[in-house]
Amino acid sequence: MDSSPPVGECLDMCPERERRERESQRRLHPLEVQKVQRPNKGPRGRSHPLADPKKTVKEYRRPAAGKELSYPSELRPPATLAKTVHYLLMDVWSSVNYKDLSCLAKTYSFVFDRLRAVRQDLIVQRIMGQGGALVLERSLGFLLCAPYLVRDLPLADYDEVLHSTQVRECFSELVECYKDGGGFPRQAEFQSLLLLYDLGNLDTVHKGMQLPCGVLQSPHVRLALDINKAHFENNWVRLFRLVHQLNCLQACAIYRHLPAARSKALCTLIHAYSSRNSRFPLDLLTRMLALDGPSLTMDMCSRRGQTVMSGENPSVLFLKTALTDVKPESPGREMNLVEQKKGQASWAEVMIGQDRVITNEAQ
Repeated sequence: MDSSPPVGECLDMCPERERRERESQRRLHPLEVQKVQRPNKGPRGRSHPLADPKKTVKEYRRPAAGKELSYPSELRPPATLAKTVHYLLMDVWSSVNYKDLSCLAKTYSFVFDRLRAVRQDLIVQRIMGQGGALVLERSLGFLLCAPYLVRDLPLADYDEVLHSTQVRECFSELVECYKDGGGFPRQAEFQSLLLLYDLGNLDTVHKGMQLPCGVLQSPHVRLALDINKAHFENNWVRLFRLVHQLNCLQACAIYRHLPAARSKALCTLIHAYSSRNSRFPLDLLTRMLALDGPSLTMDMCSRRGQTVMSGENPSVLFLKTALTDVKPESPGREMNLVEQKKGQASWAEVMIGQDRVITNEAQ
């Protein structure tokens, strides 16, 4: 029996058969339909949405949903997959309205699902090397930025567990592509993103230390390893000083760890500076925790039973006996650590790879 993988022959973002099927079954996403609708002469007289071939994208299907998953006519080759990812980010996502949560939820679900289908085509065809890496790197750009951008969506519209699972699977597949040999311009960048996303994971750090010398010694990876080292040592002042040096995409990768890191840092400071006869400057504490403003610092301290002293020079009275055990704050907006790093680039450009500069060299 021939065990070689199938080779994709579909040059469109969505196979014609699927496009017609979903059109007839009224399963087109609103982002895939034409503005003009076909009249329907059925008893209910409802209009029939038409698929736009330039906007319709192959949807994700579970392996048991149909044998056509391995048909060459249903599979897209690497060039088409790269074109599809580019369209999803630069055309679809770049037009999202972040203030309209309904629009944001609709666009997120569409892009997330279609990127799963892209990865599915990669796996079925066993595409590795540079062709697979390019598609996976750009897909990860979206997957790493999205949690920050959709943080205000309700649980029904954003499944954090499912999203995290896709991030890990995508990273795993990308690392396998890198093992295939060849030149990968962004390998060091994405190895650093994995180290940041898995902050504090010993297994990930161990694998990171075994990277090829050229990748291991890159500024991206050295900075990510230094941040992990600070985390293991509970050196929170150094950790947040290093986090300030991350670029936008890297900051999004570590974003999910920030609330817990800040909570541990504040608890450490409370124990270290606990005294009724001393005060800790609020502005200094805000800078040490890399928060966007004193009001956020005051809220963190108050939730933990610490007294905030107002006046010309606001300060905090740290008392470990008054320390209250609370859960870390929910992830929120990060102007200093995330959005200012984006600069004039769009989020789609950050995702696709236009923002790759480490602002400062790790120390």
